[in-house]
Amino acid sequence: MMLVAAFVALLAALPVFAADGDKSNVKGLITAVQGDTITIKDANNAEQTITVTPNTVYYRTKGLTGAMRDRAEQGAMIPGLPISADVVAHGQGFEATQINFKADDFKTAQQVQAGLSPTHERMNKFGTYEALETVEVHFASGSTKLDDRGKADLMAFSQKAKDTQNYQVVLQGFTDSTGNAAANQRLSRMRGEAVANFLQQQGGLMPGRVRAPDGMGVATDAGSGSNAGARKVVVKLVVDKGVQAGP
Repeated sequence: MMLVAAFVALLAALPVFAADGDKSNVKGLITAVQGDTITIKDANNAEQTITVTPNTVYYRTKGLTGAMRDRAEQGAMIPGLPISADVVAHGQGFEATQINFKADDFKTAQQVQAGLSPTHERMNKFGTYEALETVEVHFASGSTKLDDRGKADLMAFSQKAKDTQNYQVVLQGFTDSTGNAAANQRLSRMRGEAVANFLQQQGGLMPGRVRAPDGMGVATDAGSGSNAGARKVVVKLVVDKGVQAGP
């Protein structure tokens, strides 16, 4: 009996693979696109990888029920886009037969992608810079209000900035993974703006030294659901590596 029980437990622990041809549906947020391979994160924050083929069809849905839809192209598959994919098991992975996405979600993902380009350019430029100080300011769920701890940290940060020659302040706002993509994008930007305003109005930093904040949406380490550590603005005090910092 003990041997039987152990054998059953071993079978239960083994991974279950779908047989070739088995059909299913996967939903999630696209995190990466490499050629014909799309990686998504599902509602459980687990990564799923699907392959698209020349036979895969794409639909952009509209309206509250999604009943209205237009054909789309593979190029619409961009990071940040929530999708629903009908897939067929093939070997160790899945091939997509049909992928649906909402028109509004696609517009939001496009806006996020458009915002990332200048962000990456700025951060690449700051690759020649040295970070002297980094502060994380955290927020309550859905809020842009600074708490007393955040204000105190920013006042100390401001003093160090004013004692530093040729400084720049870089800000990036983030959210947890609750809420929809458009709301999170707005909220992350508004949090960055709240911190930038405080640094200038209360901390006394020069507006020209405080860079326009970047709203980054959901933090990469947000996980699923409410995560207080992800509701933040990351503030960095940077100087050119070729410039000696000092009073």
